[in-house]
Amino acid sequence: MRPLHSYIRAVEKKDRTWVTACHLSPLAMIVGLIPAANVIAPLLVWIIRKKQSPTTDRHGRAVLNFQLAMTLYFLILYVVSKLTEQWDAISSLEVPAGICLRIWAYTNIYLILRGGYKAARGELIKYPFSIRFFPQ
Repeated sequence: MRPLHSYIRAVEKKDRTWVTACHLSPLAMIVGLIPAANVIAPLLVWIIRKKQSPTTDRHGRAVLNFQLAMTLYFLILYVVSKLTEQWDAISSLEVPAGICLRIWAYTNIYLILRGGYKAARGELIKYPFSIRFFPQ
């Protein structure tokens, strides 16, 4: 019975490693300054592991839904900030749009780190602001 228990623990540990990597992989956007890395990196981890592990499949969908939503929110904030630069009539929105972009970035980093921490503990985080592009 002992070898079976050791095997199960090894599989769970391997799954947690992949799940944690899936949650932390969007940080590649910050490190590599690659614009779409926050979506591409977890997508690659999810595609590689979704068939072998239902846990990685669930976590991968959660991460992708969250990162796609955050990318959509970023695009909206970016367009608003660029429009406010172009039009002098609504220049009063320029500073709030810039502040919102920074808040978005810090919130995204915080939630990525929080998701990675919870995944390392074996928990599935329910990301706020997430839109379900991929059903859970």
